[in-house]
Amino acid sequence: MNDKPVFKSKKEKIDFWIAIAVIAFFMWLFWFLFGSGALPKVDLDNIMEKSEIEIEAQEIDTDGDGISDSVDLCPTLFGTDDNNGCPSDADGDGVFDENDACPRYAGLASNNGCPPDSDGDGLHDLKDKCPNVFAQTENGCIADLDNDGVEDSVDKCPNKFGPIANNGCPEFKIEAEEKAILVDAMSSVKFKTGSAELDPVSNRVLDKIAAMMSKYPKAKITIKGHTDNVGDPSKNLELSEARAASCLNYLKTKNVNSSRMTSRGFGERKPIASNETPEGQRKNRRVEFELSY
Repeated sequence: MNDKPVFKSKKEKIDFWIAIAVIAFFMWLFWFLFGSGALPKVDLDNIMEKSEIEIEAQEIDTDGDGISDSVDLCPTLFGTDDNNGCPSDADGDGVFDENDACPRYAGLASNNGCPPDSDGDGLHDLKDKCPNVFAQTENGCIADLDNDGVEDSVDKCPNKFGPIANNGCPEFKIEAEEKAILVDAMSSVKFKTGSAELDPVSNRVLDKIAAMMSKYPKAKITIKGHTDNVGDPSKNLELSEARAASCLNYLKTKNVNSSRMTSRGFGERKPIASNETPEGQRKNRRVEFELSY
């Protein structure tokens, strides 16, 4: 057990030894006045020499932080009184703030004082809202403004909640009769043989689609052309694209803004029936109309 006094500062030590010397002096004086009259021999030089040795031993401060090594828990690191002579460690993880890359989050010494980063996206798990999803965004999650599970970069409607199957767009709500018009258009829109020129018989159903676009001013329409597998595939692709474009151009004449319309051709790649029969080929020669936001 160490019975030596422990001091926090040089002044405190000096004051202590001065007090001891004063007490010793008065004890000696008391003995002289009221005792046997014989003065006890007091080796003041020896007392002061020992006091100076004790003071010097207590005063060693290797790191120069004003806290002697005898009470400094980190005698070789500049620290503070509040932290017993050690540098600050705000998060208490054992990594001092000056070396801690994440001083507000308790972490690992092997990770520079930061918590683990499970997905390796540069945002540690305590700040990462999606710790198992690699996403170099502010919250560590894939950017998805409408929270529909479809990343904004591929979401056709990034500001509207919609299913993945619909490319992140909500299902476009229309009346049953209007759905029937779109279905009927696949067989009612006709062209001259081997041509992209519309048959006048198509005008009836296309006019109804134009009326729907007027009824739903926020709607957009995708027009998709398809063919059967008769003939050269590249020619069929060109024909399907031209037929879809012909429908788009007709709707423009009915005051449907072109910015609300898109046309595409797929040729023979997406049949809905067998091309082995004339009936199947007829069904595959079609134009589809899809409304969306």
